Amino acid sequence: MGEKGKYAELLGKETDTNAGVRSAAFHEVIDQYDTFEMVAVQTANWEQTQGYEKTETILQSNPDITGIICGNDTMAVGAAEACAAAGRSDIKIIGVDGSDEAAALIKEGKMTGTALQQCALIAEMAVEQADKYLKEGSTGLPEKQLVDCLAITADNVDNLKAFVYKE
Repeated sequence: MGEKGKYAELLGKETDTNAGVRSAAFHEVIDQYDTFEMVAVQTANWEQTQGYEKTETILQSNPDITGIICGNDTMAVGAAEACAAAGRSDIKIIGVDGSDEAAALIKEGKMTGTALQQCALIAEMAVEQADKYLKEGSTGLPEKQLVDCLAITADNVDNLKAFVYKE
């Protein structure tokens, strides 16, 4: 969006803690800029169909938006389909998850990006640490560990398949 413009947000289920966490993370970055204006926020319940329907409504009410942030890739896919149906290939759309569907749309230029939660890496870490704990009685690591998300864009999307990123 060039660090400016009007955008909309599609949320997961509002009663789901994860929806709030993801939205707060988006806004932690976006709200640093006074050049962005959120003109609509809709709950699409993590669903593609609702992502499509909510985006249709948002586009009718806000034809000048240039971006849509989505709490997951499923809603982002629905948003991308609605934008395509409306002839709006100019809208930047991002999601969260790193799904194959999002990757395909990024390759086609219909989505801008997704944030990959590295679940395969987390699973590997869990197995390695469980093995070490069982063998040695300790992992030597803190109980809580953070694993960064990866920004997936057209520049690196070819490295993503089935939620696994490989360089």
